[in-house]
Amino acid sequence: MSRNNPTPHDREPERFISRRRLIAWSTTALLSGVAGCSGTNNPSNGTESSTGSPSPPADSVFKGVEFSGPNLVVSLTEDHDVDRLNLIAPDGSTFEQTAVAEGATTAELQILYKSGGSYDTGEYELVAVRDESSDTMSIDLRPEISVADVQPEVDEDDQNSTGRLFVTVENTGPGPTWVYNIGFRNAPYSNAPEVIEGDGVADTRFELPQNPQQEFLQPDTEQRFLKGRGVLIISDDDSVSCEGGSIELTVVVQTPHGDIEQPVRADLSGGYHIDDQAAVQHPCKNVDIELLSGGGDDA
Repeated sequence: MSRNNPTPHDREPERFISRRRLIAWSTTALLSGVAGCSGTNNPSNGTESSTGSPSPPADSVFKGVEFSGPNLVVSLTEDHDVDRLNLIAPDGSTFEQTAVAEGATTAELQILYKSGGSYDTGEYELVAVRDESSDTMSIDLRPEISVADVQPEVDEDDQNSTGRLFVTVENTGPGPTWVYNIGFRNAPYSNAPEVIEGDGVADTRFELPQNPQQEFLQPDTEQRFLKGRGVLIISDDDSVSCEGGSIELTVVVQTPHGDIEQPVRADLSGGYHIDDQAAVQHPCKNVDIELLSGGGDDA
């Protein structure tokens, strides 16, 4: 017998997001516009550095770019005369722009939005607009997301599994992204965190990280995530047992730039970890997780 009421393994208030709404926001975000003056002071548009971050063109007003939270942070030379920064999308439209205050040597352009409208992947042009000219550098905004590790959460008191799973996600690409949800397919627990499908909604809140800004995954970084709901919660009626059973399920990481699916196998042993005598479903005491081949981008 299964139950759908919250249990001690479901510890979070809910936050619901529709996947179709997110996709619609993201694909309608580009604003029609122009880059500003068409001339440039230097024909070079910059290159990719050995670490994957963009390198400014020589003798340009750009000192460098980096990412912070949802923003692209642009550093300019001390003696620049830049009035405005334009970020031009691969289709030639103006995706984002910002004025540069007099004397400022940094400016930020937001490129990720939790309310929808994040950038589409591709090669962008960053344009520094001056009185009679402009400088340009190319920026490849293309996250590459994968599941690096999946581990069971264990009770601090007895070191038995709680039924919840830590999921470590890494970004090896040159562009940032936002992990807005992690769900599980084929989980034995009917209340396990869901994958957002079509017009469906799901509880998207994370217990970890506690700072929502860390849901933005920057290039060459990884982040550990934990949902409030249990995943490996077993009842006597399930076909899998806590006495030497195993189950294959799929971890689905959802971002504005596509879903990443990672199949895993959970080996269960040690019997039930009973922390609630009234519950009809329980986690297993011991859980070993193995990442399986076949994961990838399902965008």
